[in-house]
Amino acid sequence: MHVTASDGENSRTARVDGNGVVNVSAKRMRATTRTREQTVTSYVDGDRAYRGCQEPWDGYAVENVSRSEPWATATPLHRQLTLLERSNVYWEGNETIDGNRTVRISAAPSTETIQSVMDRGRASGVNLNRGSLENATVRLWIDPDTDRPVKSELRLQLSQRGATATATVALFYTDYGEPAQITIPPKVYDDPYELGCPGAG
Repeated sequence: MHVTASDGENSRTARVDGNGVVNVSAKRMRATTRTREQTVTSYVDGDRAYRGCQEPWDGYAVENVSRSEPWATATPLHRQLTLLERSNVYWEGNETIDGNRTVRISAAPSTETIQSVMDRGRASGVNLNRGSLENATVRLWIDPDTDRPVKSELRLQLSQRGATATATVALFYTDYGEPAQITIPPKVYDDPYELGCPGAG
């Protein structure tokens, strides 16, 4: 993820890198995000999501994953596909990624669609409630031989009290069908914060 923000006089840029693994049959996920300051790891175990709290706080915030829908709807890939399903989709042509041909499609989801999908993925730490979403574009690169997503990109433009920000979130999908052993440390379950991480607002 790459974010650039400006209030007209000052500007700031931030970058977040990470990786994750999903085991749909075991209903487990692990995601690790890294900034210059720190690394945070979060987990999903069945119908409970545990989001690592940033320093100086220790521990994890816990929330429920919806039981009314299939478990896979909580995964990052499903959220990206939902944005496309609820929007008008356009074919943009072919593109080569890592030496492989892909088909690229795009959509411009509405603010309501973006908000509803992000609300379902609060464990990811994405929160749009504090800003005004002005434009959003989602793109998906698909392997034409397997019909599986290779890459997705979500670009958001937001404004708030005279400041503007552009955020680009790119996800790459690999190793479909490979063994995914996700071990969750016991400390994750120790007295998690039921109301969210302290200071998260």
